[in-house]
Amino acid sequence: MRLMWWIYRLFGKSAAKVLFAPAFLFIYPFCKPGRAALRQFYDVLGECGRPVSTPLRDFRQMLGFAWTMLDKTDACTLCKNPPRFTLTGDTGWRTGGCFLLSTHVGCIEVLPALRKGLGATPKVHAFQQLGHDAVFTRLFLHHLDPNQLTLHAVEDIGVETAVEMQAAIRRGEIVLMAGDRPAAQRARSGATLPHAFLGRMCRWPKGVFRFAKLMEAPVYAITCVQTGWNAYEVDARRLEGDDLLGGYVAFLERAVRAHPEQWYQFYRFFDGTPLIRSNPSPQMPMTRL
Repeated sequence: MRLMWWIYRLFGKSAAKVLFAPAFLFIYPFCKPGRAALRQFYDVLGECGRPVSTPLRDFRQMLGFAWTMLDKTDACTLCKNPPRFTLTGDTGWRTGGCFLLSTHVGCIEVLPALRKGLGATPKVHAFQQLGHDAVFTRLFLHHLDPNQLTLHAVEDIGVETAVEMQAAIRRGEIVLMAGDRPAAQRARSGATLPHAFLGRMCRWPKGVFRFAKLMEAPVYAITCVQTGWNAYEVDARRLEGDDLLGGYVAFLERAVRAHPEQWYQFYRFFDGTPLIRSNPSPQMPMTRL
C-alpha cells in the first residue's frame, strides 16, 4: 500500500493503476468469497433476463473495484488527477444541508474531487465500518484532507452522534451513509428491514434509515459510477415521504440494472427464493460540468 501511494504521489493515479494491474493477478485467486458473491449476484440478474457471471467478468469487476480505491485516495487526499463529472437527476444536494444515502454501485468516495470543478463545496461527514480493510484505512486516514471529508465509525454511533450530525447539516454540510450494507452483528440481532430487491427478499440496515429521518433534512439516494478511464457520473434522487427504504430500493434497482459491472458488494447479499420482478425507474435529465 505504501508503494502504491508513492507511485501515485510521484506519477499520478493512472500510472498507479497500470502498475497495480499485474499485481492483482496474484491477489485475485485468493478472493474466493468475493467471486462467490459475484456469482450469486449474476445468478439473480439471470433470473431477471441478464447474463450470468463469467471468470473474465468477475476479474474485470474486482479489478475495477481495486482501481476505484486509487480514485478514492486521489479524490480525498492530493487530488492530483480529478475526474470529469456528469451530474444527472436531482442536484439540490450540491448546496449541502442534506443527508445522502449512498450505494455500493460505483465509487461514491470520489465526490470530494468535485471541488476541483465547482470551487468550494460542502464538507462531507461519511460513515463506514472502519474496522474493515484496516491496512488501507490506516494509510487513507493518514493522508486524508480533513477540510473536505471526515470519516466516522458506524460502530460508535450514539445519541451524541445524531446531535453532532444535525448541527453539521444546519451548517450546510453533508452527512453520508450507505443504505445497502447492514453490519453483520446488527443483522444477527434483527436490526434490519426486509424489502424485495431484484425479485429477492433482502435485509436492509434499519438504523441508517432511522438516522436519516432523525436529521429532519432533505434525503437523497445517490450513486457515482465510472463512465470512462477518468470520468464519473453522479446520479441523485430526492426521496420524498415516509417510505425512504422503498424509494431507495427502487433507485438502487435502476442503478444496478444500468451498471451491473460496478456492483461492488463482495459478500452474499441475496437470501430467499425469487419473489417478484420489478421495473427500473425512468431516466432523469442530465447536466454536464
